[in-house]
Amino acid sequence: MRFPLLCLFAVLFLGRACAEEPFLKKGDVIALVGGEDMVVSSEYGYLELLVTRALPDYQLRFRNLAWEGDTVFAQFRDLNFPSWEEQLDKIGATVVICQFGQMESLAGRKQLPEFIAAYQKLLDRFSAGGKRRLVIVPPTDVWRIPAISAAKEQGRSDDWNAYAHAAEEIARDGRLRFADYTALDDAEMCRDGIHLSATGQLKQAFEIASTLAPFEAVANAGVEQKKGSHSVTLPKLHGAGALDAPDREGLRQLIVAKNRLWFNYWRPQNWAFLAGDRTNQPSSRDWRDPSKRWFPAEREEFLPLIEAKEKEIDALAAKSK
Repeated sequence: MRFPLLCLFAVLFLGRACAEEPFLKKGDVIALVGGEDMVVSSEYGYLELLVTRALPDYQLRFRNLAWEGDTVFAQFRDLNFPSWEEQLDKIGATVVICQFGQMESLAGRKQLPEFIAAYQKLLDRFSAGGKRRLVIVPPTDVWRIPAISAAKEQGRSDDWNAYAHAAEEIARDGRLRFADYTALDDAEMCRDGIHLSATGQLKQAFEIASTLAPFEAVANAGVEQKKGSHSVTLPKLHGAGALDAPDREGLRQLIVAKNRLWFNYWRPQNWAFLAGDRTNQPSSRDWRDPSKRWFPAEREEFLPLIEAKEKEIDALAAKSK
């Protein structure tokens, strides 16, 4: 059966018992880390949209630090790129949402112990001795999509399950928040057999948001909910992931624009000229006074642009209350 334009599914509450204190706090800075699906999540902006609309008074700040190809074993960066500790401290991160295990599962169960050990070490770095609250998102359940039959035939769905369960156990043992979600049971949620489509991104965003904020608030923020039921209908998508809901789409566009500014600030394409091994090149220095470097100062001009866009987001979100 093809995935309908209006996605109807039941939200499971396993592992989502409400704590006495809300998980998110006002003014939280939420860092996203992981591989390609986490990178793309900010390009669509669904997660930030749902959480921002659910908690409009919190003035939350989202910073995507994910990178395509990142695994728990390696996160390759250019020369002199800041460490995780430096990056998280610089942005003032108080919450880190982590998603790893997708590509690692391709190695099969034999590498599972190494995955668990490497993940725990990485989480220790993210946590900084408990200074930051952590959320673990399991790897995407693409191998169970019926349309991707080859993966099943090769036994990859079992490997995925092992890594997903390992992520859940790590969260439970460390008393971390675990953002479980229902199975991705339709090919339209996947764009290439490995990564999420816009529809898949929207569903996963709803599930993660429901872990961070009260379910009712998230449901009211982005979906239609049947009264007295935990079944919800996600908005219809158009074109490149646009929501069929003008009020929500306007806020999403602001979020996407802000995230693009952040991406250009955090991941400049010419890092080697900024802080790598080509800082002595003439193009990295003022043509009138080679002793001065214009590039670092120019990069910082993104920050007030990001701040201005976030004020727009706060103002528009406040109107949604």
